[in-house]
Amino acid sequence: MDSIESTGIFKHFSNLVDLSSDVIRSSTSECGTSLGAILQIEADIGLWEARMVDRPEAGQLADARRELGFATYAASCGLYRMAFGGVRTFLELSFAAVYFSANELHRRQWVSDRRDFSWSEALDENSGVLSKSFMREFFEHDVEEAAVYAAMSAKAYRHCSQFVHGKLAVTDSLPKDISFSKVALEDWVTTARNAAQAVLFLLYGRFSAELLPLDNGELGATLEQSFSHLKSVRSTLGLP
Repeated sequence: MDSIESTGIFKHFSNLVDLSSDVIRSSTSECGTSLGAILQIEADIGLWEARMVDRPEAGQLADARRELGFATYAASCGLYRMAFGGVRTFLELSFAAVYFSANELHRRQWVSDRRDFSWSEALDENSGVLSKSFMREFFEHDVEEAAVYAAMSAKAYRHCSQFVHGKLAVTDSLPKDISFSKVALEDWVTTARNAAQAVLFLLYGRFSAELLPLDNGELGATLEQSFSHLKSVRSTLGLP
């Protein structure tokens, strides 16, 4: 019997790997800095995950960060539609982690599969996790800034949903095979960066009072890099 290496199935997938490798070379050559920035934000979210290790929501945040990592890999391989879907899942899991952190009953019902997570509910402008009422209770500083990140989240989620649902207006421009598209990759990078920045702000706003004080280590450097324009961050870090 022929070895598995000589079968048509193995050759088929090996050819796909070769195509993906070619796309990765082009992706890292043309957009390596941008992809690196996404991976850096993923690592920054990991610092918050580490601080949350004893909280029940930590597993959801870990799953969310993993989805962002897989989505980045998919984007670098030319699997753009899958990459957009991964960003949407990343947003849903991240926002769910924060939403359930303030709604223990809902979290338990979600874990036991007796409740679904509602993206629209989590992003509701009056009661969602980036609403003024929510932020005032957990993060009294820079409340007005939350609206900016809520808008970024909503825009990213909607754009990703168009790819998930196969809307021709966005999918028609994607390559029909595994090949590099700078336009598609740059579109994905912009969407992923906005989504990840919004999640990072959400984690800061929700958990800073409980998981800090900050020091001058990695987490402080992360906040300085991403949110040095916020008065609360500058004050906390002792910046002018």
